[in-house]
Amino acid sequence: MELIISFLSEWGYSALFVTMALENMNVPIPSEIILGFAGFLVSQQIFSFWPTVIVATIAGVVGSLLSYWIGATSGRLFLLKIAEKNSFTNKKLQMADAWFKKYGGLAVFTGRLLPGIRTFISLPAGISHYPLVQFVIYTIIGTIPWTLMLIYIGDLLGENWHELLNYKLELALFSIGVLIIALVLYFIIRQRKDNV
Repeated sequence: MELIISFLSEWGYSALFVTMALENMNVPIPSEIILGFAGFLVSQQIFSFWPTVIVATIAGVVGSLLSYWIGATSGRLFLLKIAEKNSFTNKKLQMADAWFKKYGGLAVFTGRLLPGIRTFISLPAGISHYPLVQFVIYTIIGTIPWTLMLIYIGDLLGENWHELLNYKLELALFSIGVLIIALVLYFIIRQRKDNV
């Protein structure tokens, strides 16, 4: 944690971009630390709120694209190697592909809102070759609420920004609430389209 804080303090927006891109490439750097501390820097008027949100969002999309690329180019082979050791058959992988192709956009959007899942959703998207433009759109739409929320809370807490780390359950519950709303809206819209 101290290393991330020091890096952000010394290198500013560049460090924010690098750390958020790495976090979205599945490097285990908690976004709560990165964005919470970035929010603190906003409260100290070292960062500005909207540029911080924009830089963090762009970095998240870039990291997600790199993770998507890894999934698209070598993810399937990697999974099949794991499959051999864990009796995970190619048929099961094909079933997972079919599920992702059917619910891909919803999976990308909702996955971006869930702690622990949000960074990993890009790999299966790449593995199933989910359409890139749609992947980017859903990634942006799903990344913005999480980024806004953590930066805003870090800004609000100021010097006590690290308290954010004590509220992982609350953040997860908030994310699940947003997820439920998104799912309800998705199914309402889909039902209306089917009835037309």
